[in-house]
Amino acid sequence: MFFKNLIIYQFDKNSSIERLDNDMLKNMAFTPCGPTDSIKKGFVSPIDDDDVLKLQVQGHHSLLKLRIESKLLPASVIKKKTSERIEQLEQKLGRSATKSEKHCVKDEVIIDLLHVAFTKDQYVYVWINDKDKFIAVETASFKKAEDVLALIRKELGVLALKPLSVENNISFMLKEWVCNDRTPPNFFVLNDAMLADPLEGNGKIKLIDENLTAEEVKSYLNGGREIKSLSFSYKQQTIFTVNTELVFSKISYSSEMLDENSDISLDDKAKRIEADFFLVANELANLINDFTKAVQ
Repeated sequence: MFFKNLIIYQFDKNSSIERLDNDMLKNMAFTPCGPTDSIKKGFVSPIDDDDVLKLQVQGHHSLLKLRIESKLLPASVIKKKTSERIEQLEQKLGRSATKSEKHCVKDEVIIDLLHVAFTKDQYVYVWINDKDKFIAVETASFKKAEDVLALIRKELGVLALKPLSVENNISFMLKEWVCNDRTPPNFFVLNDAMLADPLEGNGKIKLIDENLTAEEVKSYLNGGREIKSLSFSYKQQTIFTVNTELVFSKISYSSEMLDENSDISLDDKAKRIEADFFLVANELANLINDFTKAVQ
């Protein structure tokens, strides 16, 4: 259970999120797509135990697992089937089909295809940190994060959240660290970055495995380009990329950390997931807190 991407939202003390328990999650439990459903979303157990939809460890870390089942309906197939049926309809009517008739035919085609379509499953994890008052969704897409949180908000009635933010200009801080070759304790700048010209929407330069202290890179930065994302290592245990919206992505972990709980048999899935979640939640909570303090 190791997160790869995180979008983080902060909540206040006595937030409605504290009311979210197993019983409430059961009201949002996953049910498969019916014959005419194109997509269904709902929570499942993180440890494959239907009675446990909210895994809690150490008292203040909770893990949720959302399952998204969607029907695969290629646009090309819909278009082909619709064209065939419209042609048949026009032959039967002896005239061209109207716009509304074409829409009806397309709707009928989609309904028919939904009955026989293959499905695709996707899982999104949600991490609630009651101690540091934040909720994190395992995605790099704000739209996907908002979709997940909207499901929870609907059940709670209200859920006041704000994206993780700091007072300082993050791009300025990242640029200062690179140009001055100085980073906060426990962090080390790596070799991947995204540069952008604030005056040109398309003026982006993607640097991969580049020496960011090289003169060419410094000339870009001295010429007015800003750093939009930058890769780091943290305590030589975790590698990640962070952007100016404080989205943490491409998170990876040292082999030592990945093997930390190798003494727990994979056959005991629940215990292994719980141990790994405890490990990664503590590591990333420290990382997030240290990083946000550094850019405050």
